[in-house]
Amino acid sequence: MRFTLLIPTVTLAACSVATIEPDARVALAERYGTAAPEASETLDLEWWSQVGDPQLTRLLAKARDSSPDLRTAAANVLAARATVAQTGADLYPGVTGEVSTTVSDGQGTARSTSNTGLVDASWELDLFGRTRAATGADALRARSEEVSFAGAYVSLAAEIADGYVRYRACRMVEAVYRDAVSSQAQTLRSTEDLVAAGISAAADMSLARANVASSRISLETQKADCNVIAQTIATAAGMPQSEVRSILSSGGGLPTARAFKVSSVPADLLRQRPDVVAAELDFSATLLDVDVAKADLYPSLTLGGTVTATDPSSWSFGPALSLPIFDGGRRRAAVRTANAQALASAESYRSTVFTAVGEVEEALTRLSTASKNLSNAATLVSEYQAYFDAIDDDWEAGGASLLDREEARRQVQSAMITRITQRESLLRQRIALYKAVGGGWSRRTQTTNGA
Repeated sequence: MRFTLLIPTVTLAACSVATIEPDARVALAERYGTAAPEASETLDLEWWSQVGDPQLTRLLAKARDSSPDLRTAAANVLAARATVAQTGADLYPGVTGEVSTTVSDGQGTARSTSNTGLVDASWELDLFGRTRAATGADALRARSEEVSFAGAYVSLAAEIADGYVRYRACRMVEAVYRDAVSSQAQTLRSTEDLVAAGISAAADMSLARANVASSRISLETQKADCNVIAQTIATAAGMPQSEVRSILSSGGGLPTARAFKVSSVPADLLRQRPDVVAAELDFSATLLDVDVAKADLYPSLTLGGTVTATDPSSWSFGPALSLPIFDGGRRRAAVRTANAQALASAESYRSTVFTAVGEVEEALTRLSTASKNLSNAATLVSEYQAYFDAIDDDWEAGGASLLDREEARRQVQSAMITRITQRESLLRQRIALYKAVGGGWSRRTQTTNGA
């Protein structure tokens, strides 16, 4: 069979591989189910600096430079860009040179030296767009890595800020327990005096001592919890624990996070969430992978030639045609594999979008709840404190038992801890919402600022 008849036959055979068209469309609601918090500020990447907490600002700055996750993401960007350059190089001719020197000597012959220089050139013509498609797919993946780097920065900032809020709240609860130990020690001394005077029963002494021991256990447990949170921050930031502890040792109390309004709708997440944009780019790359696999079904033409540098009159040149006649179905299977991967990538994109919307909805719901609970927690502390003061006066007058006083004190302590945890929850949900809506990142800011 002549080549002129074989090429059309192979070309027609290549068109017979059936594929399924991927569908990445997502149906989203027009608005979020929970009302956005009332505020007028818009999101931006430097929202953390507006919180006004110097220790948090220092932690974020150091974490940005030393976080293993962020440095890994940066390395992935470099590798992806290098892959694009490597694949794109196949669009151009390749030229190699070879120089050799041979020295020969033998009995009865004079020593001789010969030099040879060769220049080889080859160029595979991109007849069916395989290399262009492969380069395009790699370029999209490189862009995806750049976007993922931005997403890694948003996630890191949110993780460090969340840990910082947890640590500060933990230390505030620790202070509550420390005050409880001090108060219980005072109660123990008063009980000793009352027992010695015959006003209180000896059993009250045992109860007072048990209360002191219980408060000390709570205090030591809380200290350990705070140290664990500090260790978690150090791990995420990629910093020595001593350095993190040094930063956390100054300052105190919970930061005042600046509120912001979520004015966007669910559809806006398609352009302002780094993971959604990265998933979209990955999906587009898999579509080009299908084109690459289909192009492998067609013939390839390579132009090659050799020139002897030491003898320019000695040269050779000619085309080489590669025809995929029979490979046991490997190339067609590759097309179906690429198609299946594109289908899976489409579903991965859709899943990422649904997850993004769900995270925003969850953060909005929890933020709204935390805002309502915070005012109730303030009332809780005020009323329980008034109740304890009344019981305490009655106890000192001998009208209430130590057990009644201890129960009232525990209620005040629990209310104070509840108020701290609700303030903590409000801040953490603002951070979660900030991350869920993209952390101020968008296609526009990424294009302007780069990776």
